[in-house]
Amino acid sequence: MRIREAIAEIKNGSIHLVYLLKGNDHFLQELFINQLSSHYFTDSEIDKTFLSPEDMSGKEIIDRITTVDLFSDKKLFIIRNPQKLKGKTSADLYNLCKAPKDNQILLLLNDDWNIKSSFITKIEKIVDSIDVQTPLPNGMKKWANYFIKKRGKIASPGCETLLVDIAGDSLGNLDNAIEKLCLLIGNRNTITLDDINSFPIIGRERKRWEFLLALGSKDYSKTIALSKNIISKNESILSLLFPLTSLFQEMIFYKMKKGTFKENRSYMPIPPSIRKRIPEFSRGFTLDKIIYALKLLGDIDRKQKSAYSKDETELIQFINHVIG
Repeated sequence: MRIREAIAEIKNGSIHLVYLLKGNDHFLQELFINQLSSHYFTDSEIDKTFLSPEDMSGKEIIDRITTVDLFSDKKLFIIRNPQKLKGKTSADLYNLCKAPKDNQILLLLNDDWNIKSSFITKIEKIVDSIDVQTPLPNGMKKWANYFIKKRGKIASPGCETLLVDIAGDSLGNLDNAIEKLCLLIGNRNTITLDDINSFPIIGRERKRWEFLLALGSKDYSKTIALSKNIISKNESILSLLFPLTSLFQEMIFYKMKKGTFKENRSYMPIPPSIRKRIPEFSRGFTLDKIIYALKLLGDIDRKQKSAYSKDETELIQFINHVIG
């Protein structure tokens, strides 16, 4: 079920006692939890409790859910990654979901949409799962438009696409980028491409992504030109090491999976415009070349921390070794 449909049900007064959210976009998770809380606790103080098998034992979680609270009429329990419960406590939670109490909601939050779990499979036979994955680029553009309108602004053509390319790895990052842009332009009504490109953080990030795209595409002349431009704008090679390392790590991950690419769940500083081209980039490099590139980046990191070296020279030498 789409989150929009689930929230519409809640606003229309149809509130269930068990929910299953699947996906790791924290903005969407928080959006749903806040909407549910505001409509469920209309006549009482909000009482929500976060429970996680990573922070407490399964028995403690079940005890918290089943303990009678004489001072609270309604409760919302949010159990993150409930599939990590094992044995009896997993069975106990499943039984609680099958026969929930009238005065409490159990919200199960599974960060990994793709995970295979017998517990989640059983729960999905009881309730429809709600998708809280980060939307695809077209969906992100709609969210960008929403965030802009919410702040009373409009955007020139191409702005939403550029914002998604730069900050669209999660809705939280996209929302923050638009918030900063709106503060930057002040009372002016329209966000322009020049605003985005001149915004210190976003403009710098865009140049980094253009550099990574050129490098991944093995466009030697463009990569060299962008590298010189980046270094001359008060950037350092150290600031490029993390995104460069992430790019080659993603490529080696794709190759090791032999094409069965599964999106990395950890934070990697790579926007959607680059991430979606990882399969293409990885096919342009041999496994040995990717490993060699990662070794060179490690060498640069050690050299920068232990001895004097010229940033532009180091970066151009790296490009020459990798795609020259």
